[in-house]
Amino acid sequence: MLEKNILIAGLGLIGGSLARTIKSGHPNYHVAAYNRSQAPRDFAIQERIVDEVSDDFATLAVKADVIILNFPVQLSIQFLKILATLPLKENVLISDSGSTKLEIVTAAEEIFKDKAIRFIGGHPMAGSHKSGVIASDELLFENAYYILTTSTLSQPADVEELKEVLVNTRAKFIELTAKEHDAMTAVTSHFPHVVAASLVDNAHDFAAIMPFTENLAAGGFRDMTRIAESSPDMWTEILMSNSDHIVYQIDQFSHKLADVKQLILQRQSAEIWNFFDNARKLRAQMPIHKGAMENFYDLFISVPDKSDVIHEVLGYFAGHDLSIINIKINETRVEINGVLQITFKTEKDQTTAKRLILENSSYDVYQ
Repeated sequence: MLEKNILIAGLGLIGGSLARTIKSGHPNYHVAAYNRSQAPRDFAIQERIVDEVSDDFATLAVKADVIILNFPVQLSIQFLKILATLPLKENVLISDSGSTKLEIVTAAEEIFKDKAIRFIGGHPMAGSHKSGVIASDELLFENAYYILTTSTLSQPADVEELKEVLVNTRAKFIELTAKEHDAMTAVTSHFPHVVAASLVDNAHDFAAIMPFTENLAAGGFRDMTRIAESSPDMWTEILMSNSDHIVYQIDQFSHKLADVKQLILQRQSAEIWNFFDNARKLRAQMPIHKGAMENFYDLFISVPDKSDVIHEVLGYFAGHDLSIINIKINETRVEINGVLQITFKTEKDQTTAKRLILENSSYDVYQ
């Protein structure tokens, strides 16, 4: 089997998980990792995630057949510029894992226009509640969409080669243009983060008038605003990198809100009913819970206020080896049962856990 030298640049959650999957799927590959900080390098070597680590990017880059950059887009572009100055292997294949694609694809086409270098943009649409290489997981990308965006520097055969390198991710590869990627992720990912942050700000502002407001922020508010806890560094860069599409979505959404406002002011109850009914039907038809982008599976259990309730519920899972990712208590109502939220890696484990809880307790369980 053909051997390759792979360079994973950036040992965070994504870079570390890619290194794990590539090494596991291709034991004959030599997987090296660049990272500026020493602790992630030490961890990656100790856990045998990679074969080699260094903080010397150039030394690793010139030996690589495939290079995957795992940085914010602007920083990745800076690394592309560094790569352009190095005596790289002829026809080296370069990719990235950034959240926006047009900016970096355009930059790569300009930077490498006269060089024997291939570039394919990449975006593995997977994540975790945790961060860093210590949270890296060989199963992180399984059944997740992995977007590949071609460029003038790539051919169909290059895409197939990259897919083969990444085959053990078990991801669902989707080929899009960079413009298509950025337009669609603006709708489904980038703009929703703007809405979530705005909802949190709105509730906080109103709490200055009625302080108890935030105590009532349960149910739908909790679910809609969970993503507002995401990294401000990452989302600032994404908004700057995909500004045109996000501004367009803000304008479109503002028009929809204005329309609903008029229906309310005009007391158009039938039209308001249609508005909610249509959204309900459309939501039910969307492949949100069936498609590849759903990477975590939550159970919500209504539990009494007693100190050992978490231990009790987890005890129901004994002997079943369930893939629990996260556990937390959501206190959604004052002086009433809290909600125990347990997050699983797979839908199968979620289903098994729900059955075990219902069989062993009288707790309400929903997902």
